[in-house]
This record gives sequence, C-alpha cells and structure tokens, in this order.
Amino acid sequence: MSKNRKRSKQLHFFVTLDEEFIIREKAASCHKNLSDYLRSIAIKGVIYEVNFEEIDEFSKQLSQLRFEFNRMGNNINQIAKKVNLIDEIDQEDVELLQDEMGEIQKHYRLLSRKILKEVHDVVRKLEE
Repeated sequence: MSKNRKRSKQLHFFVTLDEEFIIREKAASCHKNLSDYLRSIAIKGVIYEVNFEEIDEFSKQLSQLRFEFNRMGNNINQIAKKVNLIDEIDQEDVELLQDEMGEIQKHYRLLSRKILKEVHDVVRKLEE
C-alpha cells in the first residue's frame, strides 16, 4: 500500500451477482467510480443525480455556436480577399456580416443564461 494514500483502511463486504450489477449500474448512472459511489452512499446516505441530458444539449448548442463562428470567420476571410483584390467592400457584405454576428451573439447570450440557470439550480439542490 502506498505511503501517500489518503485512505489507509480497506472495507470488504459480500454481495450477490445481481446486487453487484445494480450497485455498479447506480455508480455509473451517477458518473462515479465504484469506490466514490459506495463512500458517498455510506457517509452521506444520499447521491445527488444530475440530469446530464440537459448538459449534453448545451454541449450540442455550443458546438453549433462554434460552427457558426467558423462560418463567420470564413465569410470574413472571403470579404478580406475581395477587398484585397478590388480595394473596396460592398455594403451588402458588411450588412451580411453584421446580421450573422448579431445572430451569433443572440444565441450565445441565450445559451449562457441557460447554462448559468442550470448551474444555479444544481448548486441550490446540493445546498438543500
């Protein structure tokens, strides 16, 4: 056993195959390894489950925002090439970029609010 180990005592107990399966499934559903799950259950008596589906949805939305930023960057590069070739820029191109930037900013603000609300709700539940 490592001298740097924080927890030096080991506990043993027996379970059936079915019980082991259920315990491992519950640990996985809480995104905890078996030791952390059993320690939490034994000490706190409660496991807080977080709805990761909502977090996955936020992740998808962030990916969409990243895609939109990349698309806007490509548009800026195309306009820069055009400006370098003809030394002028169309008002239509500028308005298109402004519209795209406004949409991306709107999506970003909405997503930020959703994420902050979700984090706040999780923290509030944990404090109860």
